[in-house]
Amino acid sequence: MSTRQRLPRKKHPYLNTAKAVMLVLTAVYPLFMTCMTGAGIYYNRSSYGSAFANYGLLLILAGVLMVSGAVLCLFRKSIANLISLFCTSTGLIMCLAILSKLVKRAKSHGWHGSGVYENVSASSLFQSRLLPCIFPAGLAVVIALCQYFSYDLGEERREKKRRRTAEENAPAASIIDD
Repeated sequence: MSTRQRLPRKKHPYLNTAKAVMLVLTAVYPLFMTCMTGAGIYYNRSSYGSAFANYGLLLILAGVLMVSGAVLCLFRKSIANLISLFCTSTGLIMCLAILSKLVKRAKSHGWHGSGVYENVSASSLFQSRLLPCIFPAGLAVVIALCQYFSYDLGEERREKKRRRTAEENAPAASIIDD
């Protein structure tokens, strides 16, 4: 019975810095801006209609997917990085698709902001709040890909495959006594 030996990990200061920046940007844009925009749309669903209220729920889901993808890319496990890629890209695609529908509807109806944003069109408000989600989502994708294809994790996957192959090809125990 062999014990599993871990390979020493290399230090990646740039990757750790990128993770810290990504977490701050994720807290501001996908978590706060996207989810709060979706919550605001859903909260005011009586003014917008039920179809438009569904966009609010989908924006909340997109924000949650992007945040979960960003959190999952913090871990160095291969499966977590793959799930992170899926969650982040799905959330970003949903967010951008909904943004295009929101902007189209706001422009067609001539909506404008209220209060402090009275002279600003609603479509530009949606764009300024939701478009910056591209940056933390892009960072999460780049970090997940860098970690998945890193030498350390690749070496661990190759070692695991070698061990599994060796166990499969090991001689079988004798079934008769000699």
